[in-house]
Amino acid sequence: MNVLHQPSTQSVAIGAAEAVRGLRDALVAGDVDRAQAHRWLQPRPPGERDLLSDLAAAEGVEPAVRRLSGFWRRAEVHLEQVRTVSSLEAEVYERVVLPGESLPIVSLVRRESERAPWGVVCTNEAHDERFVLWISVAGDTLDDVAWSRAFTEPGELLMTEDGGVLGHPDRGWLVHVRGPFAPDEWPEGLPESPGGDGGKVVELTAALAASPEERRDQLQWILAAGATTLRLLDGTAAYRPRDERLLLPEALELASRGAMAPAQAFHFWARTRVTDGHVVTDGLHLLGLPELEAPLELFGDKGTTALVEWLATSMVTAERVPSVGTELVIGDRSALMVPGRRGRRRGHSYGRWSANRLEPVTGPFARGSARGSRTRMRVPPTVLEG
Repeated sequence: MNVLHQPSTQSVAIGAAEAVRGLRDALVAGDVDRAQAHRWLQPRPPGERDLLSDLAAAEGVEPAVRRLSGFWRRAEVHLEQVRTVSSLEAEVYERVVLPGESLPIVSLVRRESERAPWGVVCTNEAHDERFVLWISVAGDTLDDVAWSRAFTEPGELLMTEDGGVLGHPDRGWLVHVRGPFAPDEWPEGLPESPGGDGGKVVELTAALAASPEERRDQLQWILAAGATTLRLLDGTAAYRPRDERLLLPEALELASRGAMAPAQAFHFWARTRVTDGHVVTDGLHLLGLPELEAPLELFGDKGTTALVEWLATSMVTAERVPSVGTELVIGDRSALMVPGRRGRRRGHSYGRWSANRLEPVTGPFARGSARGSRTRMRVPPTVLEG
């Protein structure tokens, strides 16, 4: 089990994981009383509903447990990580494996006080752990035989009508393929391919690997599949609907070969924005990396943004991934990497990979004081010039 943030969260992580396991075991056994004992039964907002709560509300708890029991008996579940939100709340990340499917899920777990038992609030798909890519195409059909011949990476595509699966023969990766189809709403900025009957896309969807190292290889393979689809069906561009990111053909090709320059790679995977007086990144989690945040007052608007983008670029290119406790030294100034905001951001969590925060080194940690064996990373002073 991987436990994020300070060692003091170990007991929180263990208690949360045990609550999820207890509910799962009760569902497998079809034991209604035991399942209820592990659930959070307080009123909840709509965003904290799941299949169990919906079925229980519609049909009653006993039929709901009975219906879900069969599913969980067939499923193989692997615990991947526990993310502590606070002493009263945690997120438990797991992977459900079924024949031909791998689904990342997250369970929100809560308790009323530090001495109260944990209750599972809801279990849903961990959407941040799923990669979705749209390809704008001109063709109306996707020939799996022709596509497999054109694909230069290991893998074979099998299609049935408007859906299919691409599988890697050695790594076990699966990509669900849908289309070509016309989305309900055409994305702004995504050019339609000429010659087709209206705008159509091919959708590639995959559950991302648990290991950041394997995930990078998997993403490169998926992007190669996207580039092949783009060429074969006279496509114009690719698009990530989850973060509304347009990917031009040249960028897609370079990313599929791992041939991007560092700055290109950062802008391909992530972006920065300013919110609540902080510069924050969005997209690093796709690579299995924590998001970054820093208060604008750290080095001013321009300097802080430049520092965050420089550090994020180093992380994306796998040159440096600083851990919590690392001190960034910029000339005679410095900043410390600490755990980022663990709470929910506008109704959404930071996800499995959480966030790290840069803050000024002050007080007993100020430069010139005893700093022990703290890891330091030197930043070129020119970085703050933007």
